[in-house]
Amino acid sequence: MAITTVSRRQFLKQSGVLLGVAASGWVIAACGGGGSPTQAPAGNTGGAVTLDIASKGEELFYDKEKLEAPAGSKITLNLKNNSTALEHNWVLVKPGTQEAVAQAGLQAGEANAYVKEGDPNIIAHTKMAKAGQTESVTFDAPAPGDYPYLCTFPGHNVLMKGTLTIK
Repeated sequence: MAITTVSRRQFLKQSGVLLGVAASGWVIAACGGGGSPTQAPAGNTGGAVTLDIASKGEELFYDKEKLEAPAGSKITLNLKNNSTALEHNWVLVKPGTQEAVAQAGLQAGEANAYVKEGDPNIIAHTKMAKAGQTESVTFDAPAPGDYPYLCTFPGHNVLMKGTLTIK
């Protein structure tokens, strides 16, 4: 029996889990993910690094599930919201804290762009990007390792997530 590795997108498509937008209902889209990682130029051990990521139209996915940057770098992350109706942000968190950050964001509410101010689990985050907008954040790369990122708009964190690897 051969073992086959599939992406989250492939799994969801093969499982038949495709829910669309209802006129007045929740949006749970199960298409997307994958994409090639964006990474800093080879040999860069610090300095300025720019990473670009975008939402996938009306789907609840980023166009990249993996980003990379070198340790010691100053990272500028640009989030392009390609939706015509939805709002998104990009929140980089300490490993294992995604659910806690999403819940704290939900409690912080819309007035705080679904990000709890001073949350020690958040490393960096953009402002909430309205439809068609781009938001950016600049921050120092954390120590080498894998760091999860997600959108904290209510319900988006379930599918709209990825990993930033610092090498």
